[in-house]
Amino acid sequence: MNKTGSIILKSFLALVIVFLIIMVLLSVIRPQQREAEYDQRRDVCGDKLKVIRTLEEAYKTTYGTYCGNFDTLLYGLHQKKMVVRRKEVTAKAPMDSVYDVPEKVAKEKGWIVYIDDTIVPLEKLFEDKKLDESYRDEQKLASLIFLPKFSDKHVGKRFFLKADSIDVSSEGGGKLPTFEAHVELDSLFVDYLESAKSKGFKKLIEKFTGSNSQWLINKKADLKERNANNENFYMGWRVGNLEKITTESNFE
Repeated sequence: MNKTGSIILKSFLALVIVFLIIMVLLSVIRPQQREAEYDQRRDVCGDKLKVIRTLEEAYKTTYGTYCGNFDTLLYGLHQKKMVVRRKEVTAKAPMDSVYDVPEKVAKEKGWIVYIDDTIVPLEKLFEDKKLDESYRDEQKLASLIFLPKFSDKHVGKRFFLKADSIDVSSEGGGKLPTFEAHVELDSLFVDYLESAKSKGFKKLIEKFTGSNSQWLINKKADLKERNANNENFYMGWRVGNLEKITTESNFE
């Protein structure tokens, strides 16, 4: 073999070695990255779902039921005015004993008075610090129903939102309202599912690091196995439950 051929061969082998080193590193790093992405997506979606729950609870306080339409939910909280009664101690009340007597007596003596305030429910949420001030930005508030844009595949995709009621008349309660907001794991990782269609060099890399789609399959199988005895298990992130009287989530 001449000198030129030897140099070419050595260069080729060096490239192969570098490529293999990179693939080994990726095979270690990429699974960790996927788990980190899983936690990040869970937390970001969880934050949005908790705000949706706060809005639903305010809507129920105002209207006596939950709302299954996001546009109606926001409009109702923006427009509806409700009366909130607050109690105030008057100047002539003896501050050291005003609460030592029954409230009815204190009212008759003029020690306390009731004042009716008319408020907008959405404003009440801000006043009570139940809703972050950043949501005064109507564009940010309106974007709550949309999944975060983790990739181009998430653009325009929405959280599921629905309201219903369940019959508890057998327990003496009649019908009680329920609601549910959720995102399925397949929707949250729709870009991972698309990786099953990878071709060319990207497909080659996945031979070493494993594909995103296979990771998702394995993750779902692991979650299902670990929650085999959990009747409330849901393959995704959810607040509320259409079939139960609850506003709890599965990520807190």
